Amino acid sequence: MSLLPARGGSRVRRVWSTRLWLLAALLGATTIYSGVETIHDGGQRRLALGLVTQSTAMHLAVLSSSRLERLALEAFAPAGPLADSRPVGTGKAIVERLAQRQRDGVVCACRELLPAIAFFFLDRESRQLEFTAVDSAGAHTLVADSATLGGIARTIVDAPKGASNSASQIVIDSRLGPRSVVALVQRTDRGDPLGVYGVVVDTRSTFARLFATSASLSHGDGPRPSLTPLDSLTLQVSTADGQVVYGKLGPGRAQGHVFLGGSLLGLGLQISIADSRVASPLLAIHPAASLWHLGALLAATVIVLIGAFGASRRELLLARARSDFIAGVSHDLRMPLAQILIASETLSLRRERTDAERVSLASSIVRETRRLVALVDNVLRFSRSGAVAIKPTLQPVEVSDLLGDVTDAVQLAVEDAGQSIEIAPGTALTVIADGRLVRQALVNLVDNALKYGATGQRIRLGAESVGTRVRIHVDDEGPGVPRPERDRIFEPYARLAEDQVSERTGTGLGLAVVRQIVIACGGRVWLDDAPTGGTRAVIELDAAPASAPLAATAEIA
Repeated sequence: MSLLPARGGSRVRRVWSTRLWLLAALLGATTIYSGVETIHDGGQRRLALGLVTQSTAMHLAVLSSSRLERLALEAFAPAGPLADSRPVGTGKAIVERLAQRQRDGVVCACRELLPAIAFFFLDRESRQLEFTAVDSAGAHTLVADSATLGGIARTIVDAPKGASNSASQIVIDSRLGPRSVVALVQRTDRGDPLGVYGVVVDTRSTFARLFATSASLSHGDGPRPSLTPLDSLTLQVSTADGQVVYGKLGPGRAQGHVFLGGSLLGLGLQISIADSRVASPLLAIHPAASLWHLGALLAATVIVLIGAFGASRRELLLARARSDFIAGVSHDLRMPLAQILIASETLSLRRERTDAERVSLASSIVRETRRLVALVDNVLRFSRSGAVAIKPTLQPVEVSDLLGDVTDAVQLAVEDAGQSIEIAPGTALTVIADGRLVRQALVNLVDNALKYGATGQRIRLGAESVGTRVRIHVDDEGPGVPRPERDRIFEPYARLAEDQVSERTGTGLGLAVVRQIVIACGGRVWLDDAPTGGTRAVIELDAAPASAPLAATAEIA
């Protein structure tokens, strides 16, 4: 990773980070929209409500038709046998018997009754209509409607065979006003009509008995249950031409419409159910494809959000590392430059008092210049490594000479820091490496030891052979590096948390350059505990064969 490529790479990362956040926002908005559309899908809700109301309407249609047929058979039962022969007695006697049965039923309240106003019978052969009112109140209206009743009865009895699939039927005629006719055809075994029995009823009261509970439906131990609870359902019954004969629709989007059959043939039933009364699972039917689509959008949104968050976090860390790097480089450049300036001005103005002071100032210039060279070399080395791979020249290098060159290079800096440096005995070993690069790596390690060590610290350089490898180590007496941080500290710009807020500054590239150099030379580097209690930095390289010619050493510029 180089400095220039890093800037270009950061621009690319910023572009991708922005794109990821925009994509995450787009996916999030799409997910929210799809979720709302799926959860509040009006089409699905209407379909569910339609299914509920339609099935309810069909259920009511069947029950109401069967109830009317049962009430009709109950009303005409006193007429005797309704097939095979003529009725017993005259038509007048039959309808009187039916009317008396109705009166007795009203008095005892022991069975369900149609709200009968009058009974009639029409013989098919004689075409004569016999009728009798149930009470005196209905007698007056019955005479006025006799012609209409006769016409209705003759229409029913003359209807072709199979016109109705029920024994009884209700006839609603506008000429009867608020009344209607419930008729039952008497037939032979062959299905030929003999006559028609009829009862004139109040239309609204009749439909109230078919669809709702009322006191007149009580039967001994209490009222009979209604076909449906009308607190959440409203209905209306209408004729084929749209005339409403019973009920009224209330508010509610859930509506169903069916045509009635059986005894109620020719009528239509329309119901309306309040949305709040329909079970919520029926209102939330979501197709599996919609749920999978919503899940995929949600997963994609989460993945993109994670990617965008990671990219932004890397940008923040990079910006922080770059800021620390600039601050460290500025500090590291300012201090030696200030020392060089002071020493140079003193020499140029001939203000030194003795030869020893002149030598000290010249040595200071050399020391600080070498520090600047090492700093610039680290930055350039790390900058080039991002674009061009390090290509070391591997050859046998004497470890003792290598450590001696490092000691000479840092001696002035060690003395200036009030510390000491020494080479442990037993370093007559040879490694395969690039001497110039390894010297720079060792100088970086010593520079770190100087920076974090206290006055009076002793730095030890040494080496040991381990099989076919040689381990060169740099020991200090500093505070040490916590074990969890020992691998991370070799990353570019990485510094310990306590060092980021301390007066110690740096570029954060020294150890990163060390690792790059050692890896390029085919070795490895790590941190360990020093015997003296500080930190030991270890560089492990391949040992050179005994017969290999040694490389010439060079001074560090």
